Amino acid sequence: MKIFIKLVIAALVVHACWRATAVYWRYFQFRDGVQHIAQFSAQKSEPEVQAQVVEVARTLDVPVLPENIKVRRDATRTLIDAVYTDRIQLIPTKYYPWEFKVNADAMITLIAR
Repeated sequence: MKIFIKLVIAALVVHACWRATAVYWRYFQFRDGVQHIAQFSAQKSEPEVQAQVVEVARTLDVPVLPENIKVRRDATRTLIDAVYTDRIQLIPTKYYPWEFKVNADAMITLIAR
């Protein structure tokens, strides 16, 4: 009986790790995509940058709403902040909300041709 309980606990731990890893992997991909957009946004307006972030989120199935994406620009920097809540299934049939924050800050360099 002890072995059975240990196996059930081990299975629950493996399940939680597997499910959390999938959600965090998507978060890291989204964060990298937002950073890439910020780095190459020199010739784009704030709404264009926001639309690109929404497109990356849609591609990765990240549940971020457009109103939760803030884009700020000045002469030398682009800042993108996004906040969203995803659900992580740590226990079978039980989901937990988890808030993710993405902050991208990139210097804008204009190269004359």
